[in-house]
Amino acid sequence: MYSVVFGSLLFHELGHLLAAKLIGARVISCTILPYGGEIRIEQFSRLKKTQQFLIVISGPLFTLLLLAFSTLIDIPQKNIIVLTQILILFLNLLPIFPLDGGRVLYIFNPNKYNDIVGFSLGLSFLIFCASLYWFPRLLSVSIIFLYLFILNISFWRFRKYKLAFDNITRSA
Repeated sequence: MYSVVFGSLLFHELGHLLAAKLIGARVISCTILPYGGEIRIEQFSRLKKTQQFLIVISGPLFTLLLLAFSTLIDIPQKNIIVLTQILILFLNLLPIFPLDGGRVLYIFNPNKYNDIVGFSLGLSFLIFCASLYWFPRLLSVSIIFLYLFILNISFWRFRKYKLAFDNITRSA
């Protein structure tokens, strides 16, 4: 199971990496984290919105390709692979920062960063509590949303600095 999840996350991140390379963005690092992966791109905020969107949406598109492939081809562990792709796709498209869904919200609403982070903070906490109540055996899901909640606390605490930095780098 771990290899299916890890391989799926790598394929998802490959989508982001290929899109970044296609548009000529400089990738600083790619790290696999508990909730997925994180790709750092030099001066991401200075890219055009369409370029940012292409990079962000390419991960879920690669996950969707892997889902389509795994449903069409008879492979060992097919059910686990299909379920893993559905979960990764669903989780990544949630409007929670820094997941892909939250990043898309920010790309098209950069002046609403405070609102997006506040919403992400509340939604990740709500899903964390709901997962503990309704799915007590799926502790890994609860841990992911607890991690996202804690991460959004950090984003909230440092939001003024991020906005100031983005304003400086956009105008430079």
